[in-house]
Amino acid sequence: MRNVLIVDDDSVTRGLLSKVLKPHSEAFQVLTAPDGREALKIIQTQKINLVITDLQMPVMDGFELLARISEYHPEVPVFIMTAFGDSEVKSRLETFGSTKYFEKPLNIDIITECIYEELNSGAEGTLKGISLSSFLQLIEMEKKTCTLTITSKDKSGNLYFYKGDLMTAMTGDLKNDAATYELLCWDGVVIEIENTCKKKKKEIKPPLMTILMEGLKIKDEREHKDKEKRVPLRPLKSIQDK
Repeated sequence: MRNVLIVDDDSVTRGLLSKVLKPHSEAFQVLTAPDGREALKIIQTQKINLVITDLQMPVMDGFELLARISEYHPEVPVFIMTAFGDSEVKSRLETFGSTKYFEKPLNIDIITECIYEELNSGAEGTLKGISLSSFLQLIEMEKKTCTLTITSKDKSGNLYFYKGDLMTAMTGDLKNDAATYELLCWDGVVIEIENTCKKKKKEIKPPLMTILMEGLKIKDEREHKDKEKRVPLRPLKSIQDK
């Protein structure tokens, strides 16, 4: 079941959205939080497919919540709703790459349509048995905008492309260049493709080809070290054996 998280300090708004979206419970479940801090707790413990948040809230406002999600959970799309929309607010939101912006009072039909549109824009496909480095070159050539989820055994990470440009990468505690190098070292990867880029701030500076060459060099060095560890040492002859 897909989950949509509504974040607003106004209990009336939370209750109204929960009520009007209830008929769509077969498609998605609605969760609520009164502020950004509580929202982050939910995101850390449950799979959230979409966040719809107000901007003006106590404890942690929508801007800080958006910044935290953008940094630590960039795979989660965010919609904004506010009664205080102006050009400055819209300009600040653009820096986060927020996909949708709704002014209060909300048009329920429009917001419902946008929810379905976002939830149905998921993975376009999954690839196996292909070289990750070759596939990344193809994305660059095709100038594709997408989010890639890379998995190998019990490990996973993400690569974010905007119009063929590698914006950033994440896996575990690693980010950007280091995360990309790590992903390029994995064997037997499965690549899941999503047709949106939820991380539009460019944090990887070197060209993709430079990143790929360095990543493959690191992989070769690791494989060489692993081979050396696997080679059994010959027993040393004692002086008496000579």
